[in-house]
Amino acid sequence: MLIYSAHSKEGVTGLLVNIILLMSANMNKLICLTLVTVITAGSTSVSAAETIYPLVTYKCDTDADIITLTNSLLKSDEGAAFNYSDEDGTYSPWNLVEINRSTERTRIVKTKKIIKKCTLSSGEYTITLEPQVFSRNLNGICGASISSAFTISYDGIDIKERTPFEDFCRGNSPIITRVTVFGKTGEVKIKRLPRYKFY
Repeated sequence: MLIYSAHSKEGVTGLLVNIILLMSANMNKLICLTLVTVITAGSTSVSAAETIYPLVTYKCDTDADIITLTNSLLKSDEGAAFNYSDEDGTYSPWNLVEINRSTERTRIVKTKKIIKKCTLSSGEYTITLEPQVFSRNLNGICGASISSAFTISYDGIDIKERTPFEDFCRGNSPIITRVTVFGKTGEVKIKRLPRYKFY
């Protein structure tokens, strides 16, 4: 007997498929196969139906004496119509890559960085934002996923080396959702969220 976890899409699909196969002794094989196909197709369409749009924000708040970076997701309707703007400090990592499409494959061939400077009470900070590319082959594993990374420098020295908001395109590693730089102390505070809460 096969045992599946009901907490995953694959587990639920496997469980239902096995129930149907056990019933097949009393059912027409064609009907049984049709039910298996419908359940399998339905389980994969749930994740493919909704497009997710990554959103990274940057804010230099001299009055509050802080710099804030955020990392979040926009859902289908909002994301498709969202106006990313350097003026507003809103960025999509997809806008920071150059993609080459051919009949054979679709690849990321070049990336670019956004560099912002902010003067707080302790001095000038430089924030660098860039894409976190999981796979340059967009047709491969993780090719449809992308995130961002940041570097924080003070007086020409990296006080926070290049750090991805998201380390991997899958798994259970936590995801950075907020970074705050405090001008008074120079402290960099990072907030993380479990992956299952982020997505």
